[in-house]
Amino acid sequence: MNTRDREVLHLLRDEPELLAIADAVAETQHAPRRMRPFRALAAVALAAAAIFALVLASPWDRGGGKGGVLDRAYAAVDSRGPVVHMTIRIKPPGRFSAVTTETFYDKTRNLLRVVTRSKESPFALADYTTKAAEDEFVTFPGLLDAADFYRTALATDRATVVGKGTWNSQSVYWVRLKKGGGLVLEVGVDRQSYRPVVFRGLNPDRSSAGFQVAVLGLEYVSPPDAHFQMNAPVLVTGTVVGPDCRPVRARVGASLSRSNIEIASARSGLDGRFTLRVDPRKSPLLASGEALKFTLVAQGNGGFRFEPFWRFSRDGRWHGDPRHGRAAPIAVRLSKGSSPSGC
Repeated sequence: MNTRDREVLHLLRDEPELLAIADAVAETQHAPRRMRPFRALAAVALAAAAIFALVLASPWDRGGGKGGVLDRAYAAVDSRGPVVHMTIRIKPPGRFSAVTTETFYDKTRNLLRVVTRSKESPFALADYTTKAAEDEFVTFPGLLDAADFYRTALATDRATVVGKGTWNSQSVYWVRLKKGGGLVLEVGVDRQSYRPVVFRGLNPDRSSAGFQVAVLGLEYVSPPDAHFQMNAPVLVTGTVVGPDCRPVRARVGASLSRSNIEIASARSGLDGRFTLRVDPRKSPLLASGEALKFTLVAQGNGGFRFEPFWRFSRDGRWHGDPRHGRAAPIAVRLSKGSSPSGC
């Protein structure tokens, strides 16, 4: 083997088809002398033509063109309806273990169902449906819109293969989405199954934006398969006002005080009113029948606010705990610092 042979092997190390053809070319170059010259030349020419054809058919390896990667990645996203069904794994900071979040996102009807599970338990920690305008109810805002855009981008000229790499020991193609805005979105596509395995965000200078989630599944399903539950039992109602005591729109969520898992979420209207719904029968933690302490979190332009409240479930419904006040609406006043005075 000479220096040029080693260079060829290095260039083709990730392409077994091209490497096999290169080997065939090498064999013809070392053929016995009794082989007629024109036959040897024909074999070399044929192998070279085959390599050239494969190079043309594999433009993703050179970082350009639509090629086969984008086509196969598009075909790998099963589509049986308009609802984006995505499953991701998130590792919360601190002592909390990784959780798996399954989402069903119907963008045309602004509906979102969120199912959260932990590695320790097969039962859902949370399962609720809410109105979802512009994907504002998940840990990484914009993720579901990006997932919905991913398939469209693959079918148009708004996705580009920018290189190869590894992620969590998986060999991937990096596909960049041309979605606009300041955040650059890249998707790691498995080089065997062509399914997305990671979504990550980059700053305009291509440095990490700290936005990265492991993708366990991405497909499109029908609305009946999503099992949206818009009329679940009411957990809590209330009104959000700003520092000036006027009603404001805000994102409102509730979680068990002993957990960081959100079990319900909604957004207040222009009048500041909100309603959080969740079916206690969908989680053993909620259906225990014991009095549970929840934390209400409201976030808006006027700041944020934490409010505790108590509830217990019975016969699939929520009831206020007499020891801590009945299930009356909660008034929440946003603040950017210490607790504000009453309105």
